[in-house]
Amino acid sequence: MSDGALQSLMDEPDYEAFCQAELADPYDLLDRLRSVAPVHWSPLLDAWVVTSYDDVTTALRDERLRSDRAGINERGIPDDLRPGYQSLINHISNWLGFTDPPKHSRLRELSRAMLNPTLARAFRPWITSFVHETISEIEREEHVDLLDRLALRLPLALIGEALGMPETSMDRFHTLTCDVGPFAGRMNPSWDLEAQQSVDRANESWFALEDMFRQLIREKQRAPADDLLTRLVSSSQDGVISDDELIGLSVFFLAAGHGTARDLLASGLYLLMTHPDQAAKVATSPALVASAVEEVLRYESPIPTMSRLAADDLTLREMKIRSGETVLLHLAAANRDPAKFERAGTFDVTRSPNRHLAFGWGAHFCLGAPLAREQASVVIAEMAR
Repeated sequence: MSDGALQSLMDEPDYEAFCQAELADPYDLLDRLRSVAPVHWSPLLDAWVVTSYDDVTTALRDERLRSDRAGINERGIPDDLRPGYQSLINHISNWLGFTDPPKHSRLRELSRAMLNPTLARAFRPWITSFVHETISEIEREEHVDLLDRLALRLPLALIGEALGMPETSMDRFHTLTCDVGPFAGRMNPSWDLEAQQSVDRANESWFALEDMFRQLIREKQRAPADDLLTRLVSSSQDGVISDDELIGLSVFFLAAGHGTARDLLASGLYLLMTHPDQAAKVATSPALVASAVEEVLRYESPIPTMSRLAADDLTLREMKIRSGETVLLHLAAANRDPAKFERAGTFDVTRSPNRHLAFGWGAHFCLGAPLAREQASVVIAEMAR
């Protein structure tokens, strides 16, 4: 690695835009970073950035890199403002993806009994009916917003149905979780007016979410139903989880359950419309639907980055990472690593094998993956037809 070459890249305007999550197409920069310094320290992010497939998988397996990382989200918040955000910080630490064993093991075991391939298969007729109805509607319309009508509405309606939440409240829940989400994904340690406004929105929306879910919990206690939220309430009453963990899991299911699938569907529709040769392959060979879904996941990962907090000193590709430092694992960069994937920058629905990292790896592999894949396979098959 040349320090000069890395510094030259970090001096580019694109690098600053990348650190601000404002670079529309980061792949050229990521390719160059991976070739020059696959593990590098970013002063702008105050974090290590990991971009190669092998290094990302190594880091995902390393138990010294912890998922309990609320400390990353709250970086930069002035001490005098921190108490006002403490409830939000505590809430995020109850999201499944933000926990470590033994807490993570307990919550994951409970969640896995609910979010699993069996649930995804059970909902396939519901998903198919929703897609058929939506396609019938849009076929009669001259202009269609596919992002709203399919990529957003399907996952939002589905996770609401699975959780047992009132349909009339789903738009409100979506708005609130979209406000909280940026705080859960906050990695940049800088603090300015824009950052404060974003955290303030997350904080206000969190309090609204808490009120709404506590009301829902009371309703499920009075009138249990066959849904995920009732099962979570029963687990709370049995002492398996606390009330705060119940709300944390519920909001996490809602936010992650529709957010990941939304981005997967949006990318899938866009990629097939902008690659008509690949769309034609799927249309003429329905057996390719499954591999097309996997290629969308690889080519445009719905979760581009995961953050970890070093709980101890460790070495990754000869780089000395110190305890307490932040490590950003760039799944999207790893999934286009030419050392792992032939023609990594080419969208190919026939790609096999395709061991991408779009849903993470190991103990923190995304539990919502089967439900997201089921939705994508139905949408791609029906749109191709």
